[in-house]
Amino acid sequence: MIPEQYDIKVIIPGEPKYEIRHGQQLRPRKDTGVKVKMSDGETVTLYRLKDLYIHNYDPNTAAKKDIRRLSTCMAPRPIFDCPLRVDTIFYYEHLKGHYGTGRNAGKLKASAPTYKSTKPDRDNADKIYLDALEGLFWVNDSRICAGEILKLYAKIPRTEIYITKLAERVEQANEANLF
Repeated sequence: MIPEQYDIKVIIPGEPKYEIRHGQQLRPRKDTGVKVKMSDGETVTLYRLKDLYIHNYDPNTAAKKDIRRLSTCMAPRPIFDCPLRVDTIFYYEHLKGHYGTGRNAGKLKASAPTYKSTKPDRDNADKIYLDALEGLFWVNDSRICAGEILKLYAKIPRTEIYITKLAERVEQANEANLF
């Protein structure tokens, strides 16, 4: 699935990351709680409902920072502000069960799968990379109009991202009266 023509190829080493759902926590607005001693000796702070608020948090912040740090040196100047095609290939490390035992230890079994058909979902794997590279490679991930996603097994885990500008190719197609 590797495109023949692309403008930038980004390789991010390590096990591919994936998007985790955002969470919420109930937090007190201020320290107005009442301390109550429980029967087992533990002290608990109780708050009135109006003194609590819902805090939304992004559990993916650290993973996105890692992705940005590893790909900063490959970023274009200026960043893309045109329609883009982004093809992503996620390479996951083979599981222990994919290898032989005894004298065949370290050798991949013939029955070992090529495609990873288990979690994480491919859209969750893609989303974290598109969000992390926003502002570094493209103005906004809404600029991404096309692309393919593959999840494969490999000996060396990594993520390969192929970025192609679509604007030039559409102009060429218009000149050839294909549209």
